[in-house]
Amino acid sequence: MAGPLCRVTGGLSLVARLVRAGGKLGPSPGVRRASEGAHVDTHYRQFVPPPQYPVIVSEVVTGLMWFWILWRFWHDSDEVLGHFPYPDPSTWTDEELGIPPDDVE
Repeated sequence: MAGPLCRVTGGLSLVARLVRAGGKLGPSPGVRRASEGAHVDTHYRQFVPPPQYPVIVSEVVTGLMWFWILWRFWHDSDEVLGHFPYPDPSTWTDEELGIPPDDVE
């Protein structure tokens, strides 16, 4: 549709020839440009080293996570272990502890 329109207007026919496939500004036929502008380095059968920034960020976030877990466990251990009162050992009887009475031979 653009071809007939460019021919009718006269001055645009030169632009149409330049931009058309095979022209000076258009893509050359038979040439693939699929890998142009690829920003990835390829490594065949090799370990690709990760970028430094995500490694540093992950280490900092992991350190903060463990600091928070250990801090809360140290200062508020009842939140993790529960709010169970420890029984007073002085109130336990010998029978509860499994100690036989003194008069038994």
